[in-house]
Amino acid sequence: MAKPLITRETIYLAALELLQSRGSQALTARNLAAHLRCSTRTLYQQVGKREALIAQLVDYHLATLPLELDPAATWQHNASAWAATLRNALCDHPDLYRLITAEHRAPIANYVNTLFKALRHAGFNEALALRSCRTLANVTITLTLSELKTPPSAQRATARRSTRAAPGEAPATSAVIARADASASLAEFEQTISWLIAGIEADHART
Repeated sequence: MAKPLITRETIYLAALELLQSRGSQALTARNLAAHLRCSTRTLYQQVGKREALIAQLVDYHLATLPLELDPAATWQHNASAWAATLRNALCDHPDLYRLITAEHRAPIANYVNTLFKALRHAGFNEALALRSCRTLANVTITLTLSELKTPPSAQRATARRSTRAAPGEAPATSAVIARADASASLAEFEQTISWLIAGIEADHART
């Protein structure tokens, strides 16, 4: 009796784990097959080549996001929640989303469509809804990935030896500085999205 193929979900979970532990360069058929203890032929049969796998991984991960837009809430609230959920996804698996190219737009488009429907339900015309979704998606992805490329302030502070405590004060630890850095980045992101939503609101009022 033939051995059953590994399920796609098993492959997706293993690929995400590989990306998390070893980075984007490690996502190869050989590495993934070794991780799963299967043949590369089995992988190709189930998920295709690397570019096809990347698109499937993005689609799989976005589909698992806890995104529930409230029909009773304002579109501004839903747009903010949508952007925050996407940011969290990028922060969870930055090495996956850095691999996105024009070939992987379909999974992102599916996620964007959720917000598009919410804006249309709120009375947006199609053109403004599309433009708003694209802007929010592009800014969320660009800002978050740019933030993740920047070395944490704890590393920068250690490199320049600027974490010296004042007399009588306890020295700042890397963990404390890292938390402060993350908090500042989140605040900057939320402010940027707030500005964008305010601009979209003004455009919507003129239509």
